[in-house]
Amino acid sequence: MSIEQQEAVAAEVFSALESGRMELPTLPDMALKIREMIDDPNVSADALIRLLSTDLAISAQIIKTANSSAFSNGSPVKDLRAAVSRLGYRMLRNMVMLITMNNIFKAQSPVINQKLKKLWDHSREVAANSYVLALHQKHLKPEQAMLAGLVHGLGALPLCLYADRHHPRLDQQTLEGLIRKFHTRIGVKLLDSWHFPPEIVEIIAQYSNLQRSTVDGTSDYTDVVTVANLMMPTSAKFVAWENVHAAKRLGYTPVQCQNFLSTHAAQLGVVREMLGFAPAAAGKQAPATPAVAATAYVQQAEEKPDSSTGMLSGLFNLFK
Repeated sequence: MSIEQQEAVAAEVFSALESGRMELPTLPDMALKIREMIDDPNVSADALIRLLSTDLAISAQIIKTANSSAFSNGSPVKDLRAAVSRLGYRMLRNMVMLITMNNIFKAQSPVINQKLKKLWDHSREVAANSYVLALHQKHLKPEQAMLAGLVHGLGALPLCLYADRHHPRLDQQTLEGLIRKFHTRIGVKLLDSWHFPPEIVEIIAQYSNLQRSTVDGTSDYTDVVTVANLMMPTSAKFVAWENVHAAKRLGYTPVQCQNFLSTHAAQLGVVREMLGFAPAAAGKQAPATPAVAATAYVQQAEEKPDSSTGMLSGLFNLFK
């Protein structure tokens, strides 16, 4: 596609975005209902189980997750009630989001469909890195960090779906350019439309700002996602980590950042299995996709899991 054609498509996307004609996917119904119920302080386990029981596929996946190495204590769970008890509400919310979101990362165009798969794999990689990073920050919750990592790149999804509907033969280079240019702005709009908390929306808006500062110098979830997004096999060794303010606030030296994946390989393997990656690939992580990672490259210029979350001995012992 010529430069002129690329610019024309970009102008079309910008116009659709500014006029409100950019179609935003809706949050999957089950994820929305589970989130609303968990946000209700009076919700009962019985109510959650009744809702989950209406979807056999999700119920089966929840039980499978509860029996994964991240949560297993040697005694397998066989029913939904035991699985919910083992996972805890916060992790249950994340797992339902993960399972249902997997179904909307689909397109008719083979090129765009492949791109969506890479984007979703990348999001899960960032979620795993975010979880492990937050484990070592006493004031941060790993489950919240996982959710932030999971949704940090969602702005690319509406762009890919728009291209699939209106420009199914769009070449990969043009699609990458559109994502780099618009994914942050669209991500904020998407999460706003899904009524995500402002602090999560703010992460989407700020995670690629590598010189960002915080009010009191304390690390936060945006720092976690910033660093997690850079900690990929194809980028970690080449980032100028001394310029990444978020890494300093998290207490990581440049060398520790470069070696993060190998240092925490066992922990990451457990979390990646939880996020749907094959156990056999636990030590081998997928590379960052250019579309999401491109804006994140640097320019030269142990808390244990909260027992209330349902994390049992498998994960607890590994993260000592």
